[in-house]
Amino acid sequence: VCGPGKNGLDGIKTHKLIKSKKNLIYFTNKEKDLNLIKLTNQINDCDIIFDCIFGIGLKRKLDKTFLKIIKIINSSKKKIISIDIPSGINSDTGENFGANINADYTLAMGFFKPGHFLLPAKKYVGKLNIINLNLKLPKILKPDINIINKKTVQNFQLLHEIDINKYDKGHVCVIGGKMAGAARIVAIASRKIGAGLSTISVEKKNLIYYTKSEVGTIVEEFNNSSLYKKNVFVIGPGLGKDFKKTRICKLLENIKEPIILDADAISIFEKDRDKFYSILEKKKNVILTPHHGEFCRVFKYNKKMSKIDNCITASKLIKNIIILKGNDTVVSFPDDKVFVDTESKNSLATAGSGDMLCGMIAGLISQGIRIEDSILVSIFLQSRISQEKNKTTVEDFIELIPKTLNLIKNIN
Repeated sequence: VCGPGKNGLDGIKTHKLIKSKKNLIYFTNKEKDLNLIKLTNQINDCDIIFDCIFGIGLKRKLDKTFLKIIKIINSSKKKIISIDIPSGINSDTGENFGANINADYTLAMGFFKPGHFLLPAKKYVGKLNIINLNLKLPKILKPDINIINKKTVQNFQLLHEIDINKYDKGHVCVIGGKMAGAARIVAIASRKIGAGLSTISVEKKNLIYYTKSEVGTIVEEFNNSSLYKKNVFVIGPGLGKDFKKTRICKLLENIKEPIILDADAISIFEKDRDKFYSILEKKKNVILTPHHGEFCRVFKYNKKMSKIDNCITASKLIKNIIILKGNDTVVSFPDDKVFVDTESKNSLATAGSGDMLCGMIAGLISQGIRIEDSILVSIFLQSRISQEKNKTTVEDFIELIPKTLNLIKNIN
């Protein structure tokens, strides 16, 4: 089924190459070319549909002619192979232009496109393969967009000498609040990935919520010495919306080590964005890990731009790293380098998975792993954990961290 543009031309040439005696259906932009009965009969008479209606050049809303064609194809229950990208999808943003083909397979021409991996398009791509056309990459790519996979972690090494002690493996500090579960997940995940110690530091009034913390986790009343001899800090999980904004500002200003900001430590600045920006842009080694809602509370989300572009804009604004979570997690570094998670399953849509990610990142940083590597390895690990069968809760996932970390060691 071929449209009027270059994607349609690809379809016509494909038809010649496979020497098919079956139907070639070609449409122009004219309504009079559409014969719904003939189209339906032709589709009912086939086993496989090649979707070559529109490719990456589409930049406008679909008219009713092509909306009808797409509806007929999607409702046919035939196997659908889309050339380059399912017709109707914006290849830059992952949104659609009114409707789109729901493909079983997509054959990307030469390169992957952002829309292959971003929601909602990710749901309609099906099994994705690339057709190598031997096209050369430009020498300079801006932004430099990469997918997180085995190649991303192929040079990662986490090696410790036999005489190492717990202090050498680093100390993670979680600034906790009244919702103890989230802080506990961060603390245990950081130790599961190898941190020597993890401490949850809380106000005296909140200590009562931590009486059942894991035996290997240190729980202390927050005081002036809480910020000393720690290698990385996690602020936000379980903090609570009534935590004082001034305290977070003071922590951000006083802590010199890497900081991971999540959840309430981000949302609390919803009505004080400028102050938030001004503090962060003066610092280095801060990692924000918002989901979409938290991101929108402190940054302007432009719906006309892709998730990638929104993440890049925010990262440049604060001059620090942003991990914009979701099934299509995007990581943006201030130097225009971007990574997209492509392998995570929907089992991660459960309470605590974001806290576990914070803990893994913090645990690797505490052991002296570079911040960029700590982030990418942790996301890769979490995506692999999500693929394990019969694992549905964050408690299940945490137990799999050591085993999955060994997977990377075996790869390398």
